[in-house]
Amino acid sequence: MVIENNKQYSKLIDLIRNKDVAIVVIRDDYRIHPKNSKAIVASLCCGSKKYDVIFSHSESTANLDIQKLKVARRFWVDDGKQFYHLTGFTNFYDVRIMNWVNDREYSDIQLPNVFDFVYNKTKTNGNTIVPLMKVLEYSRDRLFNLGKMSDELDITKASLKYNKSSMYLANIESEGIQTTSDYWYTNYNMYTSTGRPSNTFGGINFAALPKDDGTRKQIISKHKTGMLVEFDYDAYHLRLLGNILDYKFPKNKSVHQYFADEVYYSTYEEAKTTSFQILYGNLPIDERKNPFFYGVDRLAHAIQDEFSKHKCFKSHIYKKPFGMGNVNDVNKNKLLNYFTQSYETERNMEVIGKIQYYLREKTTKMILYTYDSFLFDFNIEEGLDIIKDLKAISEEDSFPVRIKAGTDYDSLKDITERL
Repeated sequence: MVIENNKQYSKLIDLIRNKDVAIVVIRDDYRIHPKNSKAIVASLCCGSKKYDVIFSHSESTANLDIQKLKVARRFWVDDGKQFYHLTGFTNFYDVRIMNWVNDREYSDIQLPNVFDFVYNKTKTNGNTIVPLMKVLEYSRDRLFNLGKMSDELDITKASLKYNKSSMYLANIESEGIQTTSDYWYTNYNMYTSTGRPSNTFGGINFAALPKDDGTRKQIISKHKTGMLVEFDYDAYHLRLLGNILDYKFPKNKSVHQYFADEVYYSTYEEAKTTSFQILYGNLPIDERKNPFFYGVDRLAHAIQDEFSKHKCFKSHIYKKPFGMGNVNDVNKNKLLNYFTQSYETERNMEVIGKIQYYLREKTTKMILYTYDSFLFDFNIEEGLDIIKDLKAISEEDSFPVRIKAGTDYDSLKDITERL
């Protein structure tokens, strides 16, 4: 049933009240970030009944408000971040994430050629010009696929945790990044072999912004009295492994400096190189001289044994299975690296969740997350205590950060000692 007037829509709202709804939302243009988009069509299923709701399209006079759908108890969606950007609703289960968490591939419905044809002739709002019947066909196909991919789906602790993590990432995306010329939006992709998100949008790889071409200098604060503040974890992977092994690194000294002074009797740079050579299996380990890396090696063997027995390893915090199906030459060191990256990501999600809760009523916001660092757009008028509180949250369980600040992302200076 197609719904495009308020009388029909009101009946649908009454029908879905406090019920679970499977829903696919089509937005106005897939070339722009979903934060800048609006919903034009939704196909949904409640019980055995299916509906197509037209919010706005060139072939319809409909002008319906998607916010009225919030009466549903829960939404089952195929793209949680996009759904959140378009609606602001947080009561969703992302079926794509749940399949990925259970190490199942989610089969996508390809965008029909007519969309590309229209995009070649338009610059904005392309989907509102695509023939409505074609938009509805695509929406219904995705809804059918969503139902198929929901079959026999286990709702586990890991899937719920990653489901919530997608909302944390969507929150970062929503803040955007102010630049000297316009506004940039990030786009985190969680569906990687380790769960470590990639982050690319508009031709910019935000996970690896170049440091020597002026790109970073363009990134500034959006506040009149603002500055950028970056938290950078010290030797993050080594400290994560130390946390698992209950190995006590000094908090007030870099791990690499600790190894230089206490183990290798070398320079900082030499110690850093040696540690990574050992970590990736290129140097032998002396148990007596280096008990930390001997413990790491034992951990790597345990992960390899688990993988050999179960054809997967489980992440440290959320216990998500990683089958390594698309990874070549699976060996002990590669398994350890993937395990550590998954631990890094899951700990970051826990910290980011706490940070966002703390900042929920403040104008200071996290605007970029990159593996071992967080970037904040700090409103100086809110006071330095915010930075101190964020530092305390980030450093929970003995993971120290270095803090840099500046007027743009290219000119950050270390201010750790001042705090």
